[in-house]
Amino acid sequence: MPKKPHALWILPVLIILGAFWGCGDKKNPQKEDSKTRKTEWLSIMGGSIGGSFSQFAGGISRVVAQHEPHLKISVEASAGSVENTRRVNGDAETLGVVFAAESYLGYHGQEIFAAEGPKTNIRMVTLLFIAYDQLSTLANSNVHQFEDIVGKKVASGPSGSGTAQTLERLAKAAGIWGEFTPIYKGGTAGAEALQDGQVAAFQWLVSVPNNAIIQLTTIKSIRMLDLDAPAKKYGFYEKYPFYLSGALPEGAYEGKVEPVKTILMPTVLIAHKDVSEATIYALLKHVYAPAGHQAMLQVNQAAADMTIENGPKAFLIPLHAGAYRFWSEQGVEIPEHAKPVD
Repeated sequence: MPKKPHALWILPVLIILGAFWGCGDKKNPQKEDSKTRKTEWLSIMGGSIGGSFSQFAGGISRVVAQHEPHLKISVEASAGSVENTRRVNGDAETLGVVFAAESYLGYHGQEIFAAEGPKTNIRMVTLLFIAYDQLSTLANSNVHQFEDIVGKKVASGPSGSGTAQTLERLAKAAGIWGEFTPIYKGGTAGAEALQDGQVAAFQWLVSVPNNAIIQLTTIKSIRMLDLDAPAKKYGFYEKYPFYLSGALPEGAYEGKVEPVKTILMPTVLIAHKDVSEATIYALLKHVYAPAGHQAMLQVNQAAADMTIENGPKAFLIPLHAGAYRFWSEQGVEIPEHAKPVD
């Protein structure tokens, strides 16, 4: 008889413990999702407000937010490519839009980055668009080839910009740096300077078509100079492997500008090496999906350059681990110098 009350006492305890054990065996989807999708805060460096860099940065942020709500990517304005390279290198939670030139020179610690040393924390993610070096002059001017700018004033782009640095590099390769006067104006200001006769030529390294040049063609008849010929003649591409040889697209300015061969500059997205592999992989997966790419095209038509075939044009420095995973899955051949180093 004493065992009966004992058994009655132990049974409810076992039932309660069993209930707890059962809960322990079952996964709580809500808690698991919260754990695996922890909010991640990142920044993406663009450029001047309204410019192509900021447009692409904003487009990427919005596309990713639609599919990965736990990723909070804020867009920050900046002075451009050089600043973005420095910021990405120094901040483990940052991505940036830069010219391929700055990704290459920054990673290797050359030119403007020589004094401060290599930016070895930056990693390549993808090509965003291709910028065309457009050196315009009035149709009736006596400037017919690159060397004809000697003794003249040239709107070369803002001081320290990738545009101005491109003109300086080409002029140094040709041995004419210091023999003409660079006027550090770009965009609308540079186009107006040519229109008003303040300069003999206007250089602008941007996507095609460009609004400043479109406006210029509605007021003046212009020509563009062949920059590919002097680049090849003076060994420009060998010295600066981040530039490409190409040509102005047919019909870029509705037939108002004759297509010419010129220098191309890939514009790319870089990230700090410590941004997670999963984050970069997800970013690429979404922006290259049909809906994501369409959204990028609505931001800027230059996003048409974002193709799997064009991707390798950006592979100048080691890829981010997440980018390597994405591009490898696309069947893209990765050159040795672009394979991950982490």
